[in-house]
Amino acid sequence: MEDSSFRLDPRAALAIGALALVIFAIIFIELCGKEDVDPEVQVDEQQPGVATATLGPTFTPGPSPTVGPTVPTEEATQQPGGQDRDAQRVSDLQTLQGILDDYEAENGGFPDNEGNVQTLCVFTEFDIGCELLEVADPLPEDPLGEPSLNGYWYASNGSTYTLYAQRESEAFPACAEETPEFLQDFETLICVTGP
Repeated sequence: MEDSSFRLDPRAALAIGALALVIFAIIFIELCGKEDVDPEVQVDEQQPGVATATLGPTFTPGPSPTVGPTVPTEEATQQPGGQDRDAQRVSDLQTLQGILDDYEAENGGFPDNEGNVQTLCVFTEFDIGCELLEVADPLPEDPLGEPSLNGYWYASNGSTYTLYAQRESEAFPACAEETPEFLQDFETLICVTGP
């Protein structure tokens, strides 16, 4: 009589286990997000022809995103190359003045935030400067990035406006008017007014 029991070779069991571990790792990465897992998977050869996978570190939560304008970091204001960035800011403010002129010609006034200083267009549901997207999209952004920290700011009563940018070098004149409370964390500012 024949023996009908199933016998599994231990080497085959190791290969199946390793395959299951790799499939589990792929599913885990897909569910958690590729950017949250170290992409490095190390393969160790334990027996000839049988590989086992060892996963690297897994997801580690980072800091929570901030809501609203925050204080610029020392690192952002002390980086070398401030003169080049300031030149870009002056150019961007001039571009924004042209955009504001076009907006005013089409709408009979500038986007009005009652003279309050706001980020130009970071928070699309709150920043009145986002109305300028009707004229130009995208709007210029500060060369340091992170617009809520290092961006451009806008204030207008509908008939006049002021645009602000941080100033990192002595290459361009500082804003002559008093620094708004909203921007007190910057040592100096570049600003333009219009019309």
